[in-house]
Amino acid sequence: MNSKWFAYGMTHEQADLNLLLFPFAGGCPSVFVQWKRLLCPKANVYPVLYPFREARRSEQLPDTVQQLAQSLAAENEAVFSGKYAIFAHCAGASVAYETILAAKQLYGTEPEWLIVSGAEPPEYSLESLRYLADASPAEFLNYLISGGFAEESVRDNPAFLSYYLPIISADFRMLFSYRMTAAPPLHCPIFRFRGDTDKVIDPARLDAWQHYTEGTCTEQVFSGGHYYFTADPAPVCSSINRILEQGGEANG
Repeated sequence: MNSKWFAYGMTHEQADLNLLLFPFAGGCPSVFVQWKRLLCPKANVYPVLYPFREARRSEQLPDTVQQLAQSLAAENEAVFSGKYAIFAHCAGASVAYETILAAKQLYGTEPEWLIVSGAEPPEYSLESLRYLADASPAEFLNYLISGGFAEESVRDNPAFLSYYLPIISADFRMLFSYRMTAAPPLHCPIFRFRGDTDKVIDPARLDAWQHYTEGTCTEQVFSGGHYYFTADPAPVCSSINRILEQGGEANG
């Protein structure tokens, strides 16, 4: 599909579902670049490209998550008016949730299933981090390093400081103002994915995802930390393929 909202994707003639991949705060769709060769052809693969990065570097982020989600849904009727599913990591899950609500309002559709990865429910989105809303770049960088979002070495990395740090800062500032939209539960199954050594999220909060759907809500734990899939996406893609093969049924 020719849309500014997607990059590094792939479509298949035999696909009967559009699979959208929402990156984490500060993330780019290039994090999913290997997925199109690992996912089965039952789905068209659409990694989401937010404004203010990569090919959309000259575009500013909207002020709110809801505005971002509304634009994404409204400008991609062909993706959202048919069968679609979502994988969303970390803060990307809040963007995905608001996009689902926008698509439901616009087209009357819901996803076939939703995978929330390394993500607390939207009601908790960055709750403990809002004190950073007015942080200086140095203070924000200290948080990213101490919280495990970035390596210590980025302090001496000009490319990170000049290109990626402003993207991360912009994303977090938009997310700091986020308050979830109240809505009835969805009907699709929700799959919770997480790394077994993830120190960013509170596992005790993850059961609350069940309140977001009248369908099933199951968990799968992978080896690794918060970004468990970045070094080797094969295990998570294998799990997604099983979901695709089973038509969205829980795969245990």
